Amino acid sequence: MIDKTLARAQDVVTMVKSARNFLAGSMLLLTLPAAHAQAALERAQFESVLMTARDYADDRSLILYCLRGSTETVPFLYAGLQADLEQAVQRMKTAGASARQSAEMVQMVLATVRTYGRDAKDDALDRRCISKDVERSRAEVKGVSVPLFLRPPFDKMAK
Repeated sequence: MIDKTLARAQDVVTMVKSARNFLAGSMLLLTLPAAHAQAALERAQFESVLMTARDYADDRSLILYCLRGSTETVPFLYAGLQADLEQAVQRMKTAGASARQSAEMVQMVLATVRTYGRDAKDDALDRRCISKDVERSRAEVKGVSVPLFLRPPFDKMAK
């Protein structure tokens, strides 16, 4: 029993590390074609991008916690994170962000997002799952479930 639990926990850690490495590599590849460009977002806009990225990562962390027990859903949560980052990077690129700015936004999300094992238990997070109505939020794509690229300032960047 303990061996199976440890193996599951190790599998989750391995999956998270693999997902982060894959996402970081994917984001780097997306920004490389624009690496020669000297354009960049203005300071205030870029600071807004980073604040939104941090808030998004906090929301994603809550979603990952609240839905951690759903073996059917969890892989799609990671895929959604990747897709959100890719679209946010594309919007930043279209808006004139430098490759470094895009990379820093990705770093902010990946360094901030937290993952949880299926058996994790945290009373404060359990209360937040209820108060933020995470399951309904996901179904309606509102509140904590709004994708990164649809949040301000990304929503105003050229598509």
